[in-house]
Amino acid sequence: MASKPMQLFNASRCGAHSRRTGEPCKNPAMKNGRCRMHGGKSTGRPPVHGRYTKKARDSRTELRELIRQMRNLLRSAAKS
Repeated sequence: MASKPMQLFNASRCGAHSRRTGEPCKNPAMKNGRCRMHGGKSTGRPPVHGRYTKKARDSRTELRELIRQMRNLLRSAAKS
């Protein structure tokens, strides 16, 4: 046991390679396979375009309201 002190804990390692030395990172990995310094806790930058921007949400809300109005108009025309 004295010859391998790192074998006390069987946690998987990060494994991200250094640009300078080329050696893999020896920090314990999180569930996603990387350590906290190599992408473990980051959720990424906030979106600047796409589905979840305020502009996109507002346009979807407006479109839903227009569709709702058209359906009501068609229902009232069918009753007449």
